[in-house]
Amino acid sequence: MTVVRRESAYQQSLDWMRGRIAEGDWKVGERIPTEPELMTLLGVGRNTVREAIKTLTSTGILEIRRGSGTFVRARTDIGGLLGRQVAVAEMLNVFEVRRALETEAVRLACGRRTDDDLRSLSALLDERQRTADEASRFADADLAFHLGVVEAAHNPVLSDLFAGILEPTRATYDFTEGVHPPSLTTDDHHAVVDAIAARDEDAAVRAALGYLDRVLDAVHQASRP
Repeated sequence: MTVVRRESAYQQSLDWMRGRIAEGDWKVGERIPTEPELMTLLGVGRNTVREAIKTLTSTGILEIRRGSGTFVRARTDIGGLLGRQVAVAEMLNVFEVRRALETEAVRLACGRRTDDDLRSLSALLDERQRTADEASRFADADLAFHLGVVEAAHNPVLSDLFAGILEPTRATYDFTEGVHPPSLTTDDHHAVVDAIAARDEDAAVRAALGYLDRVLDAVHQASRP
């Protein structure tokens, strides 16, 4: 059990939780321990734990999902604030980078994908479909699919670059909710996998641009007053 001094229980609990996230013990996208578990780990009361979680939630590091728990959204305050409050102009800048990376990824994936990659992409498509009616779960599932596409390119530098824009990319799902239903790009996502399976670079890029351009349209639409 990790015990903190009473006179600074809140601050020490907060610092300890920040440390677990910053060091990768609790990874982005993962659920953190429950309140009772944290109380046992830290040796503090429920109010102290809740205040620490509240602080980390307010800066975007954590995200509370009703019925599911509390999840890590970003590793740092800066990443969290970017993920939660990224300006439209910055979001569009990030999107341009994503568009460039992902279109190149699907092209490379056509020549480098393995049978395991295809099985993985198929499973990720299924999960995307299963979560279509649950906004938060769908966002995670859809982003996992796009990560899978990038991984199928088998270029570690490309994967690292894409990982570097995950936080602001995740923010676009919340931003466009209500104007960009999952069904809008279902066919494009299936077409990307079919094209990668057929090793058809032109078709893969066309399909990727299909869903990417629809996301861009949704960002513009959501930003209108």
